[in-house]
Amino acid sequence: MKLRLLVVGRMQADFAACEERFRKRLRTTCELQVLELAEGRGRQVAQRRQDEEKRILAQARPGFVLFDERGQPLSSRQWAAYLQQMPGNAVQDFVIGGADGVSDALRQKAGACWSLSPLTLPHQMARLLVVEQFYRAWSMLQGHPYHRA
Repeated sequence: MKLRLLVVGRMQADFAACEERFRKRLRTTCELQVLELAEGRGRQVAQRRQDEEKRILAQARPGFVLFDERGQPLSSRQWAAYLQQMPGNAVQDFVIGGADGVSDALRQKAGACWSLSPLTLPHQMARLLVVEQFYRAWSMLQGHPYHRA
């Protein structure tokens, strides 16, 4: 299985080493590709969202999962169940929008919309959290002791 995480913006060095540690652990069970997309350049929030939406839609495959504060909250076990039901040769895209959020139009085009937390998270932290949850889900499916709850 191949997971693609499309993120608007670049990873900061503070978080990069931690993200790489989880990505390295994941390599034994699935392929995770992270695609960084440029942030919108418009002066208005709507312009930046529109710019970013175009970049996301140019890369994201139909049925992508969008992370958004208005999305459905899922437990780690639900993430694992979602990944488990996918065929072994599947490619699934996951999207983290820009700092200004995403448009309603993009939300409607998503195959699913998930919330990471009711808290507002910095995008760097959200990205790290998603990668860690991918690893946690796979460790649960493999019977690895990483998930202890």
